[in-house]
Amino acid sequence: MSVCFEQFNTRLLLKRFSIIILIFLGFFHSSTAQQSDEWSRPEECIRTCKSDQPPKTCYYHFRLEYYTSYGRACELCSSNVTNQLTSIPWCQCVEGDGIEKTIFSINRMLPGPSIQVCLHDNIIIDVENDIEGVEVTLHWHGLFQNGFQYYDGVPQLTQCPITSRTTFRYQFTAQNAGTHFYHSHVAVHKIDGQYGSLIIREPVSEDPHGSLFDFDLPTHVIVLSDYMHYLSMEKLPGLFRNPQFRGQSPDDILINGRGRFMDPNTNTTTTTPVEVFQVKPGKRYRFRVINSFSTVCLAEFAVEGHTLQLIAQDGENVEPRLVNTIITGSGERVDFILTANQTTTAYWIQVRGLGECQEKRVGQLAILTYSANVQMPNSPPPGYFQGLSQGILYNPLDSECNTEQQGSICYNQLRAANEVDKEYYKVEPDYRFALPFAIYSYNSTQNTFFRGNNYKQFFVAVSNDIVTSTVDGISYQSPPGPPISQHVQTPICNRNKLPENCSDPCNCFHVLPVKLNSMVEVIIYDQDPQPDLYHPFHLHGYAFKVFDVGRFTDGRKISKNDINSVIQRHVKKLKSNGYHRPSGKDTVVVPNGGWVIFRFKADNPGWWFYHCHFTWHTAVGMDLAFQVGEAHDLPPVPRGFPRCNNFQPPPMFGSDY
Repeated sequence: MSVCFEQFNTRLLLKRFSIIILIFLGFFHSSTAQQSDEWSRPEECIRTCKSDQPPKTCYYHFRLEYYTSYGRACELCSSNVTNQLTSIPWCQCVEGDGIEKTIFSINRMLPGPSIQVCLHDNIIIDVENDIEGVEVTLHWHGLFQNGFQYYDGVPQLTQCPITSRTTFRYQFTAQNAGTHFYHSHVAVHKIDGQYGSLIIREPVSEDPHGSLFDFDLPTHVIVLSDYMHYLSMEKLPGLFRNPQFRGQSPDDILINGRGRFMDPNTNTTTTTPVEVFQVKPGKRYRFRVINSFSTVCLAEFAVEGHTLQLIAQDGENVEPRLVNTIITGSGERVDFILTANQTTTAYWIQVRGLGECQEKRVGQLAILTYSANVQMPNSPPPGYFQGLSQGILYNPLDSECNTEQQGSICYNQLRAANEVDKEYYKVEPDYRFALPFAIYSYNSTQNTFFRGNNYKQFFVAVSNDIVTSTVDGISYQSPPGPPISQHVQTPICNRNKLPENCSDPCNCFHVLPVKLNSMVEVIIYDQDPQPDLYHPFHLHGYAFKVFDVGRFTDGRKISKNDINSVIQRHVKKLKSNGYHRPSGKDTVVVPNGGWVIFRFKADNPGWWFYHCHFTWHTAVGMDLAFQVGEAHDLPPVPRGFPRCNNFQPPPMFGSDY
């Protein structure tokens, strides 16, 4: 991305920092919320975490509504009359990238309010849905929710959607420390603004990396998000005749909701502010990067002139490793330590969208400054194809990953910071699921696809194909009510239990039941690789251990025999004690034409979603659910918990009424 950045004056820079600090301290909670005197405000919950302090109950009020980015609020806040108001937090300007558009905002912010608490704090969020005619849910990505299974936020699986003009209260305890986030789990609404960071800190004395950094600040949380200049529903299913609305590639990337847009057709650039992160010379800072993408692009992140010491992935601590460039997929999070040991000036931060984003040169810049008086980097802004030097890559796209390669580190090559339970190493797990995923094209059957009484889910791919998504040949379909709290009539299905006369691909409620406390092994693989597609898969309710990652380099369509050979090598390695402290994750990018083998101990009962984290793929079936344990293993259904189901009573007319 080639851009021209105007000079920042010192006063404006200081104002920007005050806005950032106030946003992250959570001053945007509703003043009208019904709140107990014993509950703590967001700004009270962000504090130095200590082992001897009692937990707080942290209250948040989220108001979801249609709003406008770069709209009238921005005009008023930056006018000559009200220029001094730009540092006041009630100024409801969502700047985005300088293109006016409709968004689904939370408290008129982008991203939504940052939740930052200490381990063991209790969290209460009232989600008030004021979006006319639109239902919502929020998923708390990375939280295990053991004991709070009804609040995981998956529509029709763990709760009914929150209908317009109603409020739903989420409540749970912050059980696992780390860098997490929240986001919409309805349709493709996430990219339109329903997302934000969720940070759970632990006392420094209990953090295995606590001695490695001096600061872990609310202002050093980095949320990466892709951005479309129109509501995302224009691309679900997408328009056949308009190339702009095929596929899922975004128009831009935002860093903490900010950035500038360079029109690739005209090379003109908007003048909105970019995000700025300040550090002090000689100090060590913990940065937390969240990939909140929705589309098919991956994100490449680098800081000019600085080496990054990676210490955690998806909230799971690992042995520190030095890298220069970090590549993440949607749903992944990475913590690194940056030591401010370079010349006291300013440096570029660059994020490039990979894959389909290359065609539009989608990327974004931010600034790392050592002083508020140092306004701009000395070097020219990096372009998309002349970007920052890559150096050592974390999560390289085309690495073998099951062999060490110079200049790259795969997520499975990191070691857990602590010892791993020996049960994970047993040769034969209690369950072994080999799960192919694929894009299924209806192009050869369009004559029948569009005939009457055929309503299969689909979207229009960038190739103009009419497609759907599958896992193990099944396109997931939600039940009419959440089975965790209601007895629904929709039967479950899986490869061994398909409905009669189910056409290919089968649309049904795809569930894999497993016993409580069993060891579950999953082999997820890219059965029919498509160019530039690297699918991220996320498991709710758990952090799993990654054992093996690899790929076939010849672009083959992967067969069962291919995967059986992969499993045999994996078993052989288990028998020879070839794995050492496999790293933990909850989201993994599957290599193009490759596979991932991971295990989790099913000690958290519930109905846990497992899905591709590309929002459009989730919307059309690249999902399934693990049913862990039985109903009696779950806590009681919350009193008054909302219900939903089909309503098909006998006809009002005739003898049956």
